[in-house]
Amino acid sequence: MKPRLGILLIFLVIHGSIISAQDINDYLSKAAALKDRSMFPQAIALYTEAIALQEDYRLFTERGDAYIMQGETEAAISDFMMANKLKPGSGYLGLARAYAINNDGEKAITNLQQHLKSEFKLDRKEILLDSYFSSLEETAEWRQLWKAKWYNSLEETTAEIEYLIETGKISEARDALSGIESLYGDRPAIAYLKGLIEGAAGNTMKALQYLNKAVALDNTEFKVWKLYIKQLEENGDYLVAANACEKAAVLYPGKTELILLKSENLRKAGDRDRALEVAEIYRELYPGDETANRQAGTIAAEKGEYNRALRYFSENIENYPGKAQCYTDRAAVYLKMKSWEPAVYDYSMALDLWPRDGEAYYNKGLALLNLGKTEEACHDFRLALRYGNRQASGMLSRYCIR
Repeated sequence: MKPRLGILLIFLVIHGSIISAQDINDYLSKAAALKDRSMFPQAIALYTEAIALQEDYRLFTERGDAYIMQGETEAAISDFMMANKLKPGSGYLGLARAYAINNDGEKAITNLQQHLKSEFKLDRKEILLDSYFSSLEETAEWRQLWKAKWYNSLEETTAEIEYLIETGKISEARDALSGIESLYGDRPAIAYLKGLIEGAAGNTMKALQYLNKAVALDNTEFKVWKLYIKQLEENGDYLVAANACEKAAVLYPGKTELILLKSENLRKAGDRDRALEVAEIYRELYPGDETANRQAGTIAAEKGEYNRALRYFSENIENYPGKAQCYTDRAAVYLKMKSWEPAVYDYSMALDLWPRDGEAYYNKGLALLNLGKTEEACHDFRLALRYGNRQASGMLSRYCIR
């Protein structure tokens, strides 16, 4: 009996830890969405609830960020210090920000130095663009800080290559990589850079060969996952991309954009049932959000669930009455339903807001044509052609030239 009991206890401990990890990730995801919506007190309450279940360093760093956003720097400092105790190095950046806000430049610089020595070190560009440190930029201490060499040649070259790719200088990026490749061999960072360069050059398959190696480790950076998912999507590997979104979300639960990416890749893969389920998860995190409703509405319309799609798009019109696309989204559903008059109304509203939309003029013309209003339809087809819709030419030839 004892061996069986031991096995059972081990199973329960392992099973319990998995559930706990998933629970923590759920808290991090939900609280991140609250922060995105500037609902800082609610986010803080959620982090506090999670901390009562498990003292994970990420909960303290994220709650510290929420405290900073709410202007409670002393509470933030306490959280970042606790994060450092749980995971050395994890709280230094937050401490530097909090002290910078408090105009304590000395402590801000000291903690930033510790951050730059840690495994959590951000790229130089991210730190230099961090608005929390703007008050330090003109100080002698800040200039002295950046005289030290905080980044090795691989890190420096990575930043250089990323900049070169951003500016379209692919051949220069290849040259920069060749200068360090022999020094760092098969490191995941080299695989990432090769994938970045090949992806920018349009060599998707080659990029994926490298990026498959780059994402093999648990500590893969988020930017690597994003590039990997993008290349999978460009290669038409939509289900693999959706699975990659799921894996990345386990490592980065606060990156809620992965939920939307997963939904979109499932939609492109033709799995619209799952795509809509995932879109609904995103809608729960961001109620009333334009992008969330558009994603859910688009999938529902593709499934033929037109009334459901209309609900999503109508909510967008209610929340964002000044955005033309909200009207064209709903109008497109009415067009599929052959509800011509509501389609004309919505396209008219959209064109009042953006009168250079050739596709909206074309679709409005189709609806008018089906209502027997040929003269008005021809007027819209002419405007559609003027604003770049080539399909309008055929409609003009067929219905409008006498």
